[in-house]
Amino acid sequence: MHPADTFLPDAKDHRRRTRRQVRHEARSWLRTASADDELLEDADALCPREVHDLGRHPSHKPPTGPKPGRRGGFKVWKTPYWKRRKALRRERFAVASRAARAAG
Repeated sequence: MHPADTFLPDAKDHRRRTRRQVRHEARSWLRTASADDELLEDADALCPREVHDLGRHPSHKPPTGPKPGRRGGFKVWKTPYWKRRKALRRERFAVASRAARAAG
């Protein structure tokens, strides 16, 4: 087990909390400085700015190819047009096979 002082919070939660703290401090500082005109002129330089990130944001996974035996690209046979077309073909084939069975 690690002692509590060496525990690092997860980066996403740390960014969210520290960024909120920095925004709060900046707003409260600007509220107090709004009473003094000279402080407002120097607000950009005096407003608290802190680094709030533990590291880079997590990046997306690199794109991978399709699994072996799979087709790549858009699945056109799942669109309504192809579903309707396959249903019509199935129906036509069923009628033809019934007629062939009845005749022979």
